[in-house]
Amino acid sequence: MNIKEVAELAGVSVASISRAFQEPPSPYISKKQRERILKICEDLQYYPDINSQRLNAKRSNTIALLSRHVTEQEEFGGKGIKTFDYNFSAVIMGAQIALAEYGRSLQLVLVNDAFLADRRHLKMARSRMVDGLLIWGAIESDHYVTELLREKLPVVLLSTNGVPDSENCSSVVADEYGGMSMLVQAALGAGHRRIAILEPGRSGSAGAERMRAMIDTLGRAGCTPAWISPGNGFNYHFGREMTVELLKSKVSVSCVIASNDTAAWGCIAELRNAGYRVPEDISVIGADGIPVPGDLVVDSFHLPSYEIGVEGARMLCR
Repeated sequence: MNIKEVAELAGVSVASISRAFQEPPSPYISKKQRERILKICEDLQYYPDINSQRLNAKRSNTIALLSRHVTEQEEFGGKGIKTFDYNFSAVIMGAQIALAEYGRSLQLVLVNDAFLADRRHLKMARSRMVDGLLIWGAIESDHYVTELLREKLPVVLLSTNGVPDSENCSSVVADEYGGMSMLVQAALGAGHRRIAILEPGRSGSAGAERMRAMIDTLGRAGCTPAWISPGNGFNYHFGREMTVELLKSKVSVSCVIASNDTAAWGCIAELRNAGYRVPEDISVIGADGIPVPGDLVVDSFHLPSYEIGVEGARMLCR
């Protein structure tokens, strides 16, 4: 059933049917008439074509969240275990709740090689499939961000900086440097001087800022790292693998500062396997503030991912 047939059965114009579905309610139709039309449409199981509505309104009421990383595959004893990014999940929840306040929905878009090769980011912008873009965790080589900024579509970067032309773009970032610096200061305050570092991945700004904070804060105290991991990363497997390398090196340390909480728990597991007590023999520090139930609490700083999602979405809508 089309809108003309519904209008004829309701005894009103096609324009009145359209106005009855407008949000907020149109001032050109009375409340009583609107309720009557909506009741008739409900009985007839009619609802306007959403694509036509978007075309007339020149907006989709949809915001896209672009991200490279949604899940990682790790191997333990020949078994594949999927691990998920807690911070990314929190950003999604925050953005989704904030967008609901503005009557907009959230679309998740995975940015991978195929997506970029097909230039889908530009097709998305030029076709007006979405009203704006949130971009999570962009890295320095992500030139697609520059291309999107040239399209004049509203863009907000989340938890990232240092990508091409990012200074010309609104962003919501956490103080990764300050958070990690406070953790290193706490370790030094506890008397630790022989400190090992499980290096964060440096492709994104978060890892680079955390590593810079570790080196700077130790340097200001007249210390240098006793050992730095040969590899870099953030996941549980990385924490275990680099801890094996640390133990092989025979370097004596009293504290390990990991790239994040997930890597810290991988480090703890490997230290325990080797017979070390945590924190009695070796202390382990993480980052992100991921809540993990249990008696052992890893010193960490809270990355306000949920709040970043909320503020980023509100900023974009404004």
